[in-house]
Amino acid sequence: MNQFTKRLLVFGGLVLGFASFALALTQVVSYKPWGVPDSRRDDYDQRVAELDRQAILRETYQNKPRPSAKAWPAVHDFGWVRPGEAVRHTAEIENVGNAELNLRIRETSLERLTAQLEHERLAPGESTQCTIELVTSNQPSAGLFEGRVTIATNDPLNRTLVLSVLGRQKTELVLPTAIDFGSHDMGEASTVDFVIYSQLAQHLNVVDVSNPAFDLQWVAVSEPIDDQTLGGMSATAASRITVEMEAKDYGHYSDQLELTVEIDGQEKQCKLDFGGRVRPPIGFYGPNVDRRTGVDFGTVENDEQHDLFVVVRSRADRSRKIAVLDMEPKELQAELQPLESEGSYRLRISIPKDCPYRRFNLAEQHGYIQIGDPEMKSYSNWLPVYGVVGDFDAD
Repeated sequence: MNQFTKRLLVFGGLVLGFASFALALTQVVSYKPWGVPDSRRDDYDQRVAELDRQAILRETYQNKPRPSAKAWPAVHDFGWVRPGEAVRHTAEIENVGNAELNLRIRETSLERLTAQLEHERLAPGESTQCTIELVTSNQPSAGLFEGRVTIATNDPLNRTLVLSVLGRQKTELVLPTAIDFGSHDMGEASTVDFVIYSQLAQHLNVVDVSNPAFDLQWVAVSEPIDDQTLGGMSATAASRITVEMEAKDYGHYSDQLELTVEIDGQEKQCKLDFGGRVRPPIGFYGPNVDRRTGVDFGTVENDEQHDLFVVVRSRADRSRKIAVLDMEPKELQAELQPLESEGSYRLRISIPKDCPYRRFNLAEQHGYIQIGDPEMKSYSNWLPVYGVVGDFDAD
């Protein structure tokens, strides 16, 4: 056997081996359906199996007589309903097939939900009614309620019909989830107004609004029941409350307002979450300043001085004298010069020439400049400073 024949046989063997390996790989590798997350894979597989089953059934009954159930409306919204009220809805069910349709109420999803079929057997072309009754809870809580009636059929392509009902239960008093006083300066009162309303009472009167930890003033006036503020909410009485409050310290704050409300002559106590933020007494501004991260020198060589400029404003007390209180790293230089506008300053932050290698560009390890009143350290703020400096051209 010559050399060429040997090489040809070896090449053919390699090709045959690769083809066998590829064929075996296709037998063991399973491909996931594109766009279906693993958490929904079971639902996807069940849906595909159901579609396959229905396709087989359609082919099986293509030329055979069969019942076919059609229901409308499949979903009904009762809207706003009073506590303990019984509401009814009637749905139509029709046999649009060419064989007798058998119906049976299989289950309801709520104890307070009942359903009654007018007829349980329908000839082709006939229809019947299903009357659904829901008795809402006597509990005063509001919220969306939903119920389903499942009807079993002998339709081979539609073994169950599902009729859904939903609605919203009225409540005695509706408050906002929470109120936000926003951001404001120290010594500045913040004002917020909000509406409370009843879907059951005819008279709503605010008796008191208080919080022992905050100084606040409030006023309440009757709110008109119109579409502008309460459209679609089924309100019967409403009040708009305006609260003016002043926080006692800087930073974020949160607590609860204690409300005393008279509803049709009966007093009710309730609480309402609130929050806000008192801005630091000193602010930093300018094109070099990011309100979240401060200023960033980037990565710079130490063969020359690098400067960044920031406008500093004393928000709470413009007449107060402020200065540079501290800085990190200590190799930084900072100079604060007053501007024409009272309470405003020009801050120059410098990395000096020949500064040794320093890295201060990490979230947990960055620099800062502290500006404030030397005689009252609480009247201050910190400006974060990021950067890396060194002699990077050196061998």
